[in-house]
Amino acid sequence: MPLIHVLNASPSDVDTRRELISRLTETYADVMRIRPDTVRVIVQELPRESWGVGGVTLADSGQDESLR
Repeated sequence: MPLIHVLNASPSDVDTRRELISRLTETYADVMRIRPDTVRVIVQELPRESWGVGGVTLADSGQDESLR
């Protein structure tokens, strides 16, 4: 039983998480040629204050990953 674990530093709304889980499952199952119902996905969201890059939190860095 495969497990996909996503760590995300930018909290998302429930509809976005649903879409992410659905598309990750579909893609993984297709590529690996397995049944989608065997794929497990965990989306773990962390506050930007708890994620650091180069010794600075994302909250303090001013980095913005969004395309919007």
